[in-house]
Amino acid sequence: MQRFITKSPLSIQILKSAKLSASLPVNTLIYGEAGVGKKLIAAEILISSTAISAKELEIAIINKQIDLNEFTSLIIYDIHLVINLDEFLDALKNIKIVATSLHKHEKYTTQFAIKIEIPSLDQRPEDLKELIDIYVNEASQIYKSSNSYNTKDINIDLSGNGITLKQSIYKAILLKSITKQEMMDTLETYLYTQLTNGKAYKELLEVFEIPLLKSAKKAFKSQLQMANKLVINRITLRKKLHKYFGEA
Repeated sequence: MQRFITKSPLSIQILKSAKLSASLPVNTLIYGEAGVGKKLIAAEILISSTAISAKELEIAIINKQIDLNEFTSLIIYDIHLVINLDEFLDALKNIKIVATSLHKHEKYTTQFAIKIEIPSLDQRPEDLKELIDIYVNEASQIYKSSNSYNTKDINIDLSGNGITLKQSIYKAILLKSITKQEMMDTLETYLYTQLTNGKAYKELLEVFEIPLLKSAKKAFKSQLQMANKLVINRITLRKKLHKYFGEA
């Protein structure tokens, strides 16, 4: 199981707070943006407890589909999605709760004695670097890539913290490791779907032309060089650049 990364001073303190709350008979709220590691910290507090989404649990309580007497502790994900928070927490008053949320709400003040905020990855550079290394190694093994990767060449996406970070790294390494035949097979599948949905030849040209022209713009300094290397008329090239990118 993946563990919470503790390479930054912030994350080290977060883990210490989590370990402390594990030994106390109080509820803990862990809040922060999506993908920052809230579930991992929750698992550090209640190591062997049942984990369930708040919405699923709320429905089960309302429909009397769950016997809460069977639980002494629970990890509850996304408690901010609960519709009637007061009734929900009242039903769980005899259970030790570790809950995750996207935000800290004033309604949580009395019900959660310990509140742990997990900052976004861009505020934890040491953790970010460690996660990048982990995901690059994982993706390289999965896609059987022996290439070495400069992270500066990977378009890192932190909009969803660890979630989009992993997605962007896996995508980048997949694209760099894919073979010509695999690319052709992928295109064949895509084009077949588009053609059976009524797309025409001219509508599908952009699938080839846009990435080709983007690559040429990166590789060559001027439209003259692009035209020469692509062996295409400069007027035709200019028209295509205007069509796809609005260039004069």
